[in-house]
Amino acid sequence: MSTSAKLIIGIAGTLSSGKDTLAEYLEHQKGFVHKSTSDMLRAEKKRIYGDSPEALLKRADPFANNLRSERGAGILVQLAYEESLVANAKCIVISGIRSIGEVEKLHEIGGRLLFVDADPDIRFKRAQSRKRDIQDIKSFEDFLAQEATESDNIDQTDKTVQNLPAMKRLADYVMHNNYDLVTFLAEADQCIFSDQP
Repeated sequence: MSTSAKLIIGIAGTLSSGKDTLAEYLEHQKGFVHKSTSDMLRAEKKRIYGDSPEALLKRADPFANNLRSERGAGILVQLAYEESLVANAKCIVISGIRSIGEVEKLHEIGGRLLFVDADPDIRFKRAQSRKRDIQDIKSFEDFLAQEATESDNIDQTDKTVQNLPAMKRLADYVMHNNYDLVTFLAEADQCIFSDQP
């Protein structure tokens, strides 16, 4: 097994900001191996609960925090990294970074965190158009309330819990995806590749 990757990027960000778009771009256009912490959580829940309703992964699911508490705050990033190395990946993108422990693990393995954000009204319109992440959201106020569950009443010393404000604070780069896709991806290229050999 290879012992290191050339470039490791973690992605965090606000709801419907363009995180998945960026991860897919890096995977399909730039040749990165993509690992999603959300996909890893879904697989782990399915392994434990089978096809029962408990296997469904929900937004701000306590299962993720419990897993981090039991197996280490950076376990999802560690597993994503190990799986990527088995595939001899030289460039890795890990999407869905959500906890301080995950950022610390990302930095420990030589990665950089990119935080994606956009104005709330733009993100709400994007969420409405793709009909994802908004099953119970009927209004802009509902959208903001849903996002607040990822930010409010968080113990800032706990490295295992989902902590959106810390992700932005600890990011190596913060991108604002308020414009068109071409501009967004050009900014991503600048952030990710400008200091590469």
